Order: sequence, then C-alpha cells, then structure tokens
Amino acid sequence: MAIEDVAVRRARAFKALSNPTRLRILELVAAGQGAICESELVARCCRGQPTISYHVKVLKDAGLLECEKRGPWCHYLVHKGALRKLATLLNDVARAGQAAKVLVDSPMDDRSGRGPQIENAGWTK
Repeated sequence: MAIEDVAVRRARAFKALSNPTRLRILELVAAGQGAICESELVARCCRGQPTISYHVKVLKDAGLLECEKRGPWCHYLVHKGALRKLATLLNDVARAGQAAKVLVDSPMDDRSGRGPQIENAGWTK
C-alpha cells in the first residue's frame, strides 16, 4: 500500500475523532461490556437516531468501529487494532518531537565541530 494511502486512512480516522458526538460514541462503545446496540447509543448520547446513524457510519468508514449483526439490529464494537495503530503513531510523533527539541536546544559543540548530538532523546526502540 502506498504511503499516501496510509496517510489518507490515518487522516480519516483522526478527522472522525475530531467530532464531539463521534468521540462520545466511541467512548460509550469502548466502555460497554461487549457490543452496544445503536438504540442504546441514541438514548445515551441524547441525539436523534438519524444523527447517531450518521456518526456511527463515519466511525465505521474510518475503521474505528465494527458492526456485529444480531437479527435486524447492529451492535458495535471498537476496532482495537485501529486505535492501537493511531496511538502508536501519536507516540512516535511525540518521541520525534522530543528528539527535535533536544536537537534544537543543544548548543553547538565548538571543539569538535560536529554540532548537537542526540543521545537517547527519549527513544526506546
């Protein structure tokens, strides 16, 4: 898969998380014991069924929710693998930011002429 495709998928997932209603839905589903029915999301989010259905669709399209069909009803589960990947990405970005800060804040080593050195700047890999 091309790097651009991965970036587009990640951006779609982060955009899905940027809406307060979708974030609340994800929190409710994650906190539930097993899968949660859409009608329960409607009741607990204080939004209408069409609004919840739209936001659930966005979360599913972003790969953050999975649907488990039980008769005519859909029960939703958090796609933990997708959340783990986003968390790893954020962690990697934070580590890179720490390393960049060490690089920027380090004075030039006048004696060696090598410039700033990064030694274990929070990297654990």
